Amino acid sequence: MSNKNSKTGDDFGKFFQAAWFDLPAAAAKRFLSSDGEGALRDAGWKAYDAWISLANDASNRMYANPTFGSIAGRGIQTGLQVARVVDAVASAIFGNLWPAIGLPTATDMQGLRADVKALREELRAVRAEAESTDSIADERHDGAYAAARGGDSESAAAAIIWNGYKPEPKRSRKGGKKSVAL
Repeated sequence: MSNKNSKTGDDFGKFFQAAWFDLPAAAAKRFLSSDGEGALRDAGWKAYDAWISLANDASNRMYANPTFGSIAGRGIQTGLQVARVVDAVASAIFGNLWPAIGLPTATDMQGLRADVKALREELRAVRAEAESTDSIADERHDGAYAAARGGDSESAAAAIIWNGYKPEPKRSRKGGKKSVAL
């Protein structure tokens, strides 16, 4: 037992020395000169190693205690049983509730994401193809667009054609108003 106490005392002494003397001295050296980076790293590792050794020794002593070991064992077993009960209750509730509400399942959402991804890739391919054909057409007909769309050709029909304007379909008087304001 005295061997463990002396090892713990040595570890505590190493940690105290590294944390209170070596680290501040190495940090001051680092800030005052440019060559102190290695010393600061070494002092940090020395403090880290001493701290880990102290924590390891403390946890070993704690788990060596039969009372703590039995309490920890029962706590872990109880936690696992509670997790099983919660999983069973959640699957029973949401297994029946999810379809009744009409919400999509995870499989449906994954399929939807795959479809959206495929559409994005298809759109990129179409854009790339359109850009390549546009660049070829631009090289051939460099001034054709400006000549075709002169300033005096600004009629309503030209605006519709050039700007892509699509008028809404007119409502028939027979059907009357289809919506009711609340």
